[in-house]
Amino acid sequence: MKKIFLFFAAMLTLLSVQTVNAQINYEYVDLGLPSGTLWATCNVGANSPEEFGDYFAWGETDGKKSIYDYPNYKYCMGSHTTLTKYCTDSEYGYNGFTDGKTVLDPEDDAATVNMGEDWCTPTIAQLRGLMEKCTRKWTQQNGVGGFLLTGPNGNQIFLPAAGYRREDELCYGGIHGSYRANSICPGTDMVAYYVWFDVDSHWDWNYLGGRRADGVSVRAVRVIREVYTEFVEETGTLTYYYDNRRASRSGVTELYDPSITYENNTRFKDYYDKVTKAVIDPSMKNAPLTSFKNMFYGGFDSETFTFYVPENMTSIEGLKNLNTEIVTDMNSMFTMCSSLTSLDLSSFNTSKVTNMNGMFLGCNKLQTLDLTSFDVSKVTDMRMMFGSCSNLTTIYCNGDWSKIISHDDSYIMFSGCNKLVGGNGTTFDSNVIDATYARLDKGEYYPGYFSERLYAKGDVNRDGKVNTADVVAVYSFIEKGAEESGFAREDANVNGDANVNTADVVAIYSIIVKGHVE
Repeated sequence: MKKIFLFFAAMLTLLSVQTVNAQINYEYVDLGLPSGTLWATCNVGANSPEEFGDYFAWGETDGKKSIYDYPNYKYCMGSHTTLTKYCTDSEYGYNGFTDGKTVLDPEDDAATVNMGEDWCTPTIAQLRGLMEKCTRKWTQQNGVGGFLLTGPNGNQIFLPAAGYRREDELCYGGIHGSYRANSICPGTDMVAYYVWFDVDSHWDWNYLGGRRADGVSVRAVRVIREVYTEFVEETGTLTYYYDNRRASRSGVTELYDPSITYENNTRFKDYYDKVTKAVIDPSMKNAPLTSFKNMFYGGFDSETFTFYVPENMTSIEGLKNLNTEIVTDMNSMFTMCSSLTSLDLSSFNTSKVTNMNGMFLGCNKLQTLDLTSFDVSKVTDMRMMFGSCSNLTTIYCNGDWSKIISHDDSYIMFSGCNKLVGGNGTTFDSNVIDATYARLDKGEYYPGYFSERLYAKGDVNRDGKVNTADVVAVYSFIEKGAEESGFAREDANVNGDANVNTADVVAIYSIIVKGHVE
């Protein structure tokens, strides 16, 4: 009996895997559109191009077998004036509710939920591009009427005239087609964008009759995932993403390609001085980048002598979300980020990195750098690595880099680091600015610019553990100072900025919960 059970369990597992793979391998067509958008060959929920597929209320991810109307619409309290999500006008919100959202979140996108993260409901711009850039012809396919769309490259897709569902009826099936976009219409929160066509070859996109509660077809798009940034001026935040949702972002977006030379291809040009914070989104964990070159460097305008770098950016959150294991190039990664006060690099795996040229060049607000996680065994270029870090006092690093890199390959590595002091008191020497002193400071007979971190970050009381006792130690330091509290500033300054305050308490709790400073 046990063997029979195991056999069936194995078969169920195999069938499950086959089902998942079938769901993942959806077919798509490149129509040669300027946007590069790839279109699914079938509607969501269909198995062939002429099948109608499922019908979706806007923001819902399941096709209903019941009535399509506001009393059972997911994001309202029974009517179109009681919306509970995706509402910009209090007139339509429940008890005046608004959230300002106009574009579907991934968890509310029928294409994403049913087909996977590489698929999404198209934007209205993508639907317009489809209808405008393709040749349209009403035809029948296996007895089903619809539009045959031929792209600029000759490839085709068929959109069946699936009609739409309102209340418990299918309306105009076979003679009318409606296809959802991923956004609601500005100023009219009760309706969402869609494109429609009919048997007489009329077509248009608008919101007339596009009630959110109606059941409408979805033809998914697959846009190749890319690494890009989004700048949102209201928050001053620059976010790095790796996904296929760039077209639906509301902020200013730009591609990040480390292979591009930014002398003639500038980034951040219209907002470089407005960025106050950068965020690395968790999606970046999957980015296949082998280089982070010029990650925060947007280029140089030789006519105006302007460097397009986020000069007012004081922090970078989520560096742990960078996939550093495959990276070989960190050339100028943080160069000229002149307002950065701290960097948490504890998650960095640099075992494959060969280039750190100018990595921290011009980061003149940094006072402490913890590089204890760095493996530089393969690095062949450290030129200007810490150049002009004029306020840098401490570099925690337990390695000896002086034996790894040559003078020429570490030229002016520490140039301008006038306040740098090694762990045993060795002060900066303007005559020694290559890698000669890139090692632990052991005093007069073996001077170095590095300091040894004997205790883990957050272990303020140096008892070998990071816990709430260290929180008490930080508060003691804040109240009494270094001498009376008995705790060192370098230990109490957990987040690596210029001050010891409650932000360091937050940093300790982050280490306790997540294992690193958030």
